[in-house]
Amino acid sequence: MDAIVLVGGQGTRLRPLSLTRHKSLVPVCNRPAIAYLFEWLARSGFDRAVLAIGRDNDDLAEAYPPGRAHGIEITVVHETSRLESGGAIRNAVQTAGVEGRFVVLNGDVFVDFDFAAALRAHAEKQADLTLALYPVSDPSSFGVAVVDDESMVTGFVEKPPRGTAPGNLVNAGVWIFEPGLVAEIPTGPVRVEETLFPSLVARRRRVFGYRFDGTWADIGTPARYLSLNRELALRAGGNCIGENVSVDASARLSASSLGAGCVVGPGAVVRESILWEGVTIGAGASVDACILADGVSVGAGARLSGVVAGKGATIGEAASVPPGTSLEPGGRYDGRDD
Repeated sequence: MDAIVLVGGQGTRLRPLSLTRHKSLVPVCNRPAIAYLFEWLARSGFDRAVLAIGRDNDDLAEAYPPGRAHGIEITVVHETSRLESGGAIRNAVQTAGVEGRFVVLNGDVFVDFDFAAALRAHAEKQADLTLALYPVSDPSSFGVAVVDDESMVTGFVEKPPRGTAPGNLVNAGVWIFEPGLVAEIPTGPVRVEETLFPSLVARRRRVFGYRFDGTWADIGTPARYLSLNRELALRAGGNCIGENVSVDASARLSASSLGAGCVVGPGAVVRESILWEGVTIGAGASVDACILADGVSVGAGARLSGVVAGKGATIGEAASVPPGTSLEPGGRYDGRDD
């Protein structure tokens, strides 16, 4: 079976991080996020992953050319214009010669569940389409699927206001397609989530909602990206440390990832943060719940909490950076508390 991986987006929600690196390549515990997806597909028995790559995604195409990686065969399909999910699926099926039943995945999700069980349920339900659904405590920022007693989807609610959702099962971005559905996708650049899926439900076609309880995360925003990394770092023993990392004996790390070549100075504290490659943390600095892209420099005594800094940004000595600050690539912050 083939899997079509949708990676054509521009990663706008992950900016400024995605301004210099494709969102599927951002490091999670020092590995490209998409590597975990490929490995899950390989473990789940897929034969091939078809990458539906959009325009201006050259770094992803260079990182994963056609061939074999992470235990699975990779085929690359380039888009010459913006296609959205529906057009991308049609283009991938036609260009890569996808035959029979197939799966579509969003490229900015982390998933780990028993896919064989989902496939069996899809067949048993004789479904035209199966949507993997994941329970969340607050579905207000997701697309919610409404299901009946037999787990058949009866409707959708997009980003319901907090406390008003008809349920807590959200679209996890993993969909099992029967081949005939491709012909039902409207022409042009359309999103299947907004066109095909509601149309199938309205016409009482068999759309099955498969609830799973494994691991799932949408890494499309800095907060969710940070949360996933923290969880995996803790699973790995507390921190993920890359090659040639220098951490002073008096520094303290917790639930963080430090990429290759990072340097953490004396007395510095790095907590629940992601440091890409070549990040420097000065003596006595405090970095809490931050994402610092490659080459970021944090001056001695600086205090950062909830900061996202793009490639090559600089935080001056003793600077106190307000929570929620986002620094563009190459940007600088020197502010201090009075």
